[in-house]
Amino acid sequence: MSLISTVLKISEALTPLSTMTYLSSKLTDVPLGKFTQFLIKEFIKTYKIDINEYENTDLSSYKTFNEFFIRKVRSDLRPINENAVAVSPVDGTVGQADKIIAGRLIQAKGIDYSLNGLLGGNASDSEVFEDGNFACIYLSPANYHRIHMPLDGKLVKTIHIPGKHFPVGKRNISYMPDLYTKNERLVCIFETKIGPFALIMVGAALVGSINTVWDGTVIRRKNVQEKTFDDEKFTYKKGDEIGHFKYGSTVICLWKKDSGNIAPEFVPGKPVLLGQAMINEN
Repeated sequence: MSLISTVLKISEALTPLSTMTYLSSKLTDVPLGKFTQFLIKEFIKTYKIDINEYENTDLSSYKTFNEFFIRKVRSDLRPINENAVAVSPVDGTVGQADKIIAGRLIQAKGIDYSLNGLLGGNASDSEVFEDGNFACIYLSPANYHRIHMPLDGKLVKTIHIPGKHFPVGKRNISYMPDLYTKNERLVCIFETKIGPFALIMVGAALVGSINTVWDGTVIRRKNVQEKTFDDEKFTYKKGDEIGHFKYGSTVICLWKKDSGNIAPEFVPGKPVLLGQAMINEN
């Protein structure tokens, strides 16, 4: 086991997850000179990262750990499938992709969670996705952590829902009911050619922050905050970058009934890359 893996496991065991998440967000944004370079090299070794897949291969140019963590992948390695209705917004592993049944989404091994709870509790937001489809993609620490638009769309609303920071790895999704409705998350609702489309960025243990291109770093708060957007400048093309995570987490996509089928490659446990087909035509 590497030094980084050991430190993370000990820290998780001894420190409350929200406290550890707060501390990690502070430490990983601080320039620490040689220690930052040491952490980056250990991280690369631990997660077997091929630095040649990224735009900036000069490790010494990353002044903080988070600068390295949100490194940009080479665009030629992530072609956008123009034939698909919508594409995967991230690199990751499919946790689940299925129908939304009776207002519930399957998490893992028969555990499910509420659509209404996921979106913050407002029935007017959730009812449009009833009997629709969802895709849940888990990002491990090794993955590329920038989030891109799955299809052309205009941002109409965001809902920030404060919550816990439980880990979202295989172990937790297999036994913790309502995991994705307990963790902090940012719901982003877009108007698209297939109707309303929701992309939910779910925070987790050690996620230093959730960031968007329109609002910057999401400020953690005690109450649910809704924001509406009317300006056309919040219109994005398929493949445009819209945000990033600092450390591993999950993205959940929702679309309404009869607006497209889940692509056959979106099966639980399968790795996917940004730009691969996620929704195909009916």
